[in-house]
Amino acid sequence: MERFAGRQSAAGRWLRMAGIGGLLFISAEPGMAVEDYSDPLVPPVRNPDSETFGVVFFRIPDRLEQIDEEIRRETRVLDGLAPLQVGMQFDSFGYHSDYIPAVGGVPAEPLWTLDFGAGLFPTQAIVLVPALDQRSSDLRGYAFPKRFRIRAIDELGVPGKVHVDWTARDFPDPGLRPVYFSFAEGDAPTEGLRMEVFCGHEEKALEFFALGRVHPIRQGELQKTAVTAVSSGFESAPYWSQDYLASQRYTLGLPLSAKDGAGGNLVLKLPVERLDEPLVVRVDLDETSVLGWVNLFPGRSPSGIDVPGYGFPGTMRIHRVVRRAPGGMESRYLLPDQELLKNPGNNMLRIRGAGVVADALEIECNDFPAYQGQPVFSLGEIEVIRSGGNLSRDRPVLISGFELADESGLRTLVDGKVGGRDILHLPEWLRQLAEGKPHEARLAGLQAEQVMLTERWRRFRGRALAGVTIAGLAGVLGFVLYLLRSRRQAEARLRRQIYSDLHDEVGSNLGSVSLLVGQLAEIARSERMKEGMFDLGLMTREACVSLREVVWMADQRSIRLPALVQKLSERAERVLVGVEFSADIPADCPDVVVSLPVKRHLMMLFKEVVHNCARHARASEAHLQVTVAGPHLRIVFGDNGCGFDASKSTEGWGLGSMKQRAKEMGGELELVSAPGEGTTFTLRLPLSALSKEPSKAYKTSN
Repeated sequence: MERFAGRQSAAGRWLRMAGIGGLLFISAEPGMAVEDYSDPLVPPVRNPDSETFGVVFFRIPDRLEQIDEEIRRETRVLDGLAPLQVGMQFDSFGYHSDYIPAVGGVPAEPLWTLDFGAGLFPTQAIVLVPALDQRSSDLRGYAFPKRFRIRAIDELGVPGKVHVDWTARDFPDPGLRPVYFSFAEGDAPTEGLRMEVFCGHEEKALEFFALGRVHPIRQGELQKTAVTAVSSGFESAPYWSQDYLASQRYTLGLPLSAKDGAGGNLVLKLPVERLDEPLVVRVDLDETSVLGWVNLFPGRSPSGIDVPGYGFPGTMRIHRVVRRAPGGMESRYLLPDQELLKNPGNNMLRIRGAGVVADALEIECNDFPAYQGQPVFSLGEIEVIRSGGNLSRDRPVLISGFELADESGLRTLVDGKVGGRDILHLPEWLRQLAEGKPHEARLAGLQAEQVMLTERWRRFRGRALAGVTIAGLAGVLGFVLYLLRSRRQAEARLRRQIYSDLHDEVGSNLGSVSLLVGQLAEIARSERMKEGMFDLGLMTREACVSLREVVWMADQRSIRLPALVQKLSERAERVLVGVEFSADIPADCPDVVVSLPVKRHLMMLFKEVVHNCARHARASEAHLQVTVAGPHLRIVFGDNGCGFDASKSTEGWGLGSMKQRAKEMGGELELVSAPGEGTTFTLRLPLSALSKEPSKAYKTSN
């Protein structure tokens, strides 16, 4: 057993089954009759229309509902077929090929050959039973050949017609189920058969294959397999041998139907002391009959616990009983294959009748197993079969060597049931097991698709929920922003309305005051009154201009240099009444944003310059010039007024405040003036300083 090949993983087998579920290589419909089923003799042509395409997401619920219905249908079909109940077996696994280095591709000549002898009648079908990997309780198929063919051979071993050809494509892994090749009546092989294997199972760079059993079907009955030759094999008794291909010890469990009904097993609790004589079970036949096969079915534990071969005797012999004359003496003869009479586990025992006659059958039993110290004898059924007919059904059963209080339980040995399930004819049973293969594959494919689509739908719903949540949050956020924006817009409109009303009301009043002051100045008699009227008129004009600037500022999102320079020019023009004013502003003035503090300093500084010109200069002309030289802004304001001596103290002019503002803005202010020569103010500012916040705010009351 050291070289016993490793089995395929359950996941790998499941994926392969799911794969062939999509292919449905066997053309079997859910309602197909059992007797019409067989595996294809050659691979079917793939139908492109049968390929499964992706399901669009909005059709996933409909497809899942359809899959549920298909799963229920396939499950009903499987439930109506003979259940696959693989029997526990501890030896006689089957045939195992030798190990060879893995061969790439498909060779021209077979790697292994198995020859089977011909029978007296044409071979109607041949059944290949997969070997089982029984190293764990999780039973599975083991190393079924992938590419092979079955052809006729004559008595000299010369190959003839190919009846089964699976060399062009891998044969789908049958798992635990038998492979049932049925031949047409006019094409049934009459000669021997040869199985040629071209590709086996690969593992660890080695190639091999295995088979559990091979069953030919002739005259509607399973016949004994004649293994005449194998090209090579791996012998490891009692596990692997070419002889096990023809063994009558089954590996597929009991041939029972799906229907579960009344009926049970014979279970006898025997005396603890050893029986003096063997326990003998006798079945009388209706008449002298030719024996085909004797089938023994093990019993089952009444507790429901799975005990392989429950109550099966350790020693057993089967005799056929022949009467020499009616009422005369009886002769007893052992049947062949007595070496097979040992615990079969959960399988059926099949003993050849060898075509001899019998009037009754006697089974001697001894060496009974004990459970918790209690010896037990149990059998499920005794069948005497000839050409598919059951000769022992409902025949009288007697027992000797043990007295029964109630012999009615003996009838369970010939009632045609085991554990309440009907016993099936072996070819029919094998066909039903094989027919379950495409439905099982289809079911696995549907379940795999169901898992995939369910996960896909779950992800889609999760993403949809996340999308709806995000959209909802975005909608709420957008609504909040809309409310905030609407509120800001309403506030802005209200501010503009207030500023507009303020400008219209206060500006109109200031204009009226300025006009009135001008009229009063004309009729003033003293110089002191005229001077007072002049100052009052100047303040009203400056207040009116400041009001305009406030309204302008309130309506701007940002203050830019060209607009600010234009406002400086407008201030000078409006405040300097009676003075010829000109401005030289470049058309390409840099469009930079001016910070609010810089704007405030600049406008307040210019306000002081214009105020000094209007109040003190007594000028007839004034000029504003704005230039940009490299990275600097240069603002020059000059008049032709009386001027003054700049070296002397001129506190009334506010020169200290103006220079401080220029410094705060990061620039410098230059004053040029002389008595009788006018005054010129020159402010130089770096363009980069216009948008910056000053390092500290300059506090002034001006």
